[in-house]
Amino acid sequence: MIETSICRTTEDLAALREEWEALKRPGESYYTSHRFVSAWWESYRHAPGYRLHVVLVRQEGQLVGVGPFAFRPEKREGEPVTVLRWASHGDYLSVLHAAGPSVASPQTISGHVLAELDRVVEDGEAQVVQLTGIPSESAFAWHVRTSQVHHRRLAFLIENPWIDLREPWSAPSHTGKYLRKLRREHDVHLHTFTGDEHGILDRIAEVHRAEKNHLIETHARSERHSLYDDDRRTEHIRQVFTTTEDALTFAFLDGKDPAAGRVLAYRTVFRDGRRLLSWNSAYLPEFERYRMGKVLQLAILEYVTEHDLADEFDLGAGKYPWKFEWTPHQRPTYRYLHKPLRPKAASKGSAKVSTKATPQVAPDSSGKGGATDPAPTNPASAEVSHGAAAPAGSTPGAQGGAESPGQVTAPASPVGPRWRQGVRRGVRSTIRRLPEPAAQQAKRIARTRRLTRAVMIWYVPHPDDESIFMGGAIASEPDRRHILVLLTPGEGSQAIHSLRRRLGRDIGLDEFVAARDREFSAAIERLGVVRRDVHRVGLPDGGITEDSVLAVIRRHARRHPGAAHRTMSYLDPHTDHATAGRALRRAHELGIVDDAKFFLPVPQVVDERADRVVLDEPARQAKKAALAEYRRFDPDHGRYAIGRRSVSELVTFHHRTPDERVHGPDLD
Repeated sequence: MIETSICRTTEDLAALREEWEALKRPGESYYTSHRFVSAWWESYRHAPGYRLHVVLVRQEGQLVGVGPFAFRPEKREGEPVTVLRWASHGDYLSVLHAAGPSVASPQTISGHVLAELDRVVEDGEAQVVQLTGIPSESAFAWHVRTSQVHHRRLAFLIENPWIDLREPWSAPSHTGKYLRKLRREHDVHLHTFTGDEHGILDRIAEVHRAEKNHLIETHARSERHSLYDDDRRTEHIRQVFTTTEDALTFAFLDGKDPAAGRVLAYRTVFRDGRRLLSWNSAYLPEFERYRMGKVLQLAILEYVTEHDLADEFDLGAGKYPWKFEWTPHQRPTYRYLHKPLRPKAASKGSAKVSTKATPQVAPDSSGKGGATDPAPTNPASAEVSHGAAAPAGSTPGAQGGAESPGQVTAPASPVGPRWRQGVRRGVRSTIRRLPEPAAQQAKRIARTRRLTRAVMIWYVPHPDDESIFMGGAIASEPDRRHILVLLTPGEGSQAIHSLRRRLGRDIGLDEFVAARDREFSAAIERLGVVRRDVHRVGLPDGGITEDSVLAVIRRHARRHPGAAHRTMSYLDPHTDHATAGRALRRAHELGIVDDAKFFLPVPQVVDERADRVVLDEPARQAKKAALAEYRRFDPDHGRYAIGRRSVSELVTFHHRTPDERVHGPDLD
């Protein structure tokens, strides 16, 4: 007999320690272990609105499954809501289950946990269930993927690169040189600290804050923050440091005294069996020139290998280029999102019929469309332009064939003798030279503005983003002029390493970037974008700033007043994507643009509050044709299928399911 119960109190949580830890198996779910969850709850239990909700599954009285959750107060669309999340923080979070021949299957246990999540939403205890960091290989993720009800709530979240220490590994080029230089010029020693030994937590917190301030002040990295500025997050980590021996901190000190030496750089990991989970790292800004992140990582791996401390070193969540310089391995994680479907409120001005104003949005369950009217935008920044095309007209209006904004009426075919046509041309030429009456001038200006509103400007962070995440929306508006602004050439892609192995020869960065651009050019042609409407800005891949993108937007807004502006969502986990989104959102807040929309990176992020773009069959086929250009491998013609090599799972997913979601600037 299987029963489900709920643990809601601190006392009951403490009493579960022995049973719960018996479920924990090293290398599976460290962040949902009893000691880690207890440390989290100890720091958050007095926070307003936080309530413990641990789902316990018992078989014949024996604990066989645990789902550690907690209710948290949040705001969605400016309204307070209660959200059920994991009662923890971490890169990997999942339901724990027992193992054994007489124990219920993990799928059965996960099914009981999911039933409780459904009940929480149906009874209104929580408006949203949002669970992040679910390992793709976990039994919980497998059960959700195979469920007819729950699989649609699961979406790809992010990659977690990891180094396999059981096989030969190598450091990025020049790392050893910088390490030798650092040791030659400074009295640097690597020390290891267990837990809060020698008060290391407060010492590394100061280093992390110093690095944050440096990046904000010197590199304009306004998105940077320090977890040590959050009192409850800090208290959670302090609990782990002081009550367990799980935390291991590797630090470069400027001397041999571990108690008194100044911390120059550090990385903290949590030990999970034979697996080291990277948690946090930083270095003093004055040592930036030594490439401290790579140098410290090399020293750590040498130490771990020498002392045989682990089989794996997990670099943590995030597809940052520096991580993939160390390893080709990665573990994807998912996000589970469940909330009741609610009819959307009719948008302002929804009674008006508008064609080709924005990508069409699917109606919700109430049958009301979610489309909104377009608005203007502008960019600025030093970029390479391939000319400007005349704005294209839009299709006739939906009612009675009336002219819609931006419509251009085709001239009647010439009739009559040639001399009569010549007379007509002469008369028209004379009329054009006459002073323009005020009424006609006003009509001409209004018409020009209508044509300008037929322009859509797309800010694309990297080659392939336009086809994967926005291609269907571009192709669904064939009567509008599409201007594509490629922000970076995509030189930071780690696909260059696997491409070198595939080709069996070295390939320079210039050749690699040129090949990416050939894919991009071929793909956008499939989407119907003309070459003269492509602008290449040349910002650094992985290093674009909000101000640089805002400058681009400002200039294009001046060139095309009334245009619609589109880019990736500021909710995107990719740094460059989110930066572009924040810049466009800021441009909207400053009044530089009126019509700003943001595309979510489906399926990495799926938010039901965003509108689904309705794609007709021609648009779907155009998007698939564009994606096919990123899958073409033809070395004789400089085509290396870099898009598929770089983000194969995304290219494959969208070729099979060309789903796109878009939201406005008010989504938080």
